[in-house]
Amino acid sequence: MTVVDGEADPLRGEKPDLLLGEAGSGSAAASTLQARRASSGGPPPVWAQVPKGLERVLEPVAMVWGRLDRLTTRRYVTKVVRARLGEISGVCGPQVDAERILRERLKHRLAEQGSVPVTDPVGWLVGRALPRRALCPDGRCDDGRRMDNRADCAACQMLVLDGRGLRSRALARATTAMVDGRVDRSVFEAELNVCWQLEAASAAVRREQAARERHARERVWAEQRARYEAEEAARLALACTVCGKPETAGLCGRCRDERRVDELVAEAVDVAVATWGTGGEADRLDVVSRTERDMRGAVRQAVTDLLALGGDVFAEAMALAARLAAELHLGALQRTAVNLFAYQSAAQAEYRKVFATEMRRSHLHESLDDAREAAEEAAQRARFNAAHAVLNDRLRTVRDARTTVEADAEPDWYAQAAARVRSLIRPPAPDHTVSVRRSSPPAGQPTGAIGTPAVVGA
Repeated sequence: MTVVDGEADPLRGEKPDLLLGEAGSGSAAASTLQARRASSGGPPPVWAQVPKGLERVLEPVAMVWGRLDRLTTRRYVTKVVRARLGEISGVCGPQVDAERILRERLKHRLAEQGSVPVTDPVGWLVGRALPRRALCPDGRCDDGRRMDNRADCAACQMLVLDGRGLRSRALARATTAMVDGRVDRSVFEAELNVCWQLEAASAAVRREQAARERHARERVWAEQRARYEAEEAARLALACTVCGKPETAGLCGRCRDERRVDELVAEAVDVAVATWGTGGEADRLDVVSRTERDMRGAVRQAVTDLLALGGDVFAEAMALAARLAAELHLGALQRTAVNLFAYQSAAQAEYRKVFATEMRRSHLHESLDDAREAAEEAAQRARFNAAHAVLNDRLRTVRDARTTVEADAEPDWYAQAAARVRSLIRPPAPDHTVSVRRSSPPAGQPTGAIGTPAVVGA
């Protein structure tokens, strides 16, 4: 037997004329070829081999595949098979067995073929055996059943129920023209046609309405997209508000980095105050000045090192180096603060609690050493989580206090407005005054005040 795509080469001009229409496997194909060779007495026919990797999928139609005598045809059908596998995986998900689903589909199509011979193997495989057949819009449906769970398709059942309801309405309308207790078939078909036309007209109206709504949404989206693009273009065309560099979206990279350095310095000062500046006002001021001095010194050192490399250094590069140095210094300061809080009472209590809890689960580990190692790891993680929580709480307290101070420093606009209102509704000043001579002061009071008149509004 000569096999195409196998070890032996095909003979030129050999074409099988077998009419294969019933299901069979590789053994059935071999027995068929053996019978053909015994009856004809001639050379064996050419038989195409199933491509590697698709043996399980194409096993039901191996005899039909064997009649694909051209290499280009086999490559084309193989591409279609792989496309159908990808379609099934895309619709049903990667958890389903796409090869099993396509194999069952091919087996079902071949069973439907029955004893009718397959005269066009390529057309039958591509046009009838491999495609999915469904009347409903559900992509998981094939012949009225779900491909993923093999259950009946609910969408197809709804279509069937709609058809039954349509026929019931047509029958109800046709009962008015009953003759001798029997419904005239022509009247029933006419009423059914009218019902179908009404249903089609209402469906067309719904589709038109849906199309109008879709076009309206698309128009709104296009307007919003155009407005956003115009706003974005206008924003990008703005000059830098600090140095005036054009087309920088309001802030160039250099000014942004410089501003970020100031923000990082402020964050470092907050971390230092929350960690070391809680003793008093003097301690706080000392921590603030020392932290800001160290931070600025690290930034200046980074810029100096960059300039020491020689060559032309852009201002943007120096600003970037300053920002990176500030970020590194802030990170080191945060790690120092966390390490300090990690060995205080709150974090230590959390460490002991988690370690004891994990050691009570030591029976889940293979040995006591493994349990102790796991407990130590969990306890250390809990310790540093508690340290982070303490630092965040202190930072929140520091920032809230600063916000309160800033709010108190701002003028109270309500109090000012109230004062203006009171000045407007205050009664007018008197037109005359009365001079009242005060009585003699008691002993010990200066005599210069004696006889000083006091002006009192009458």
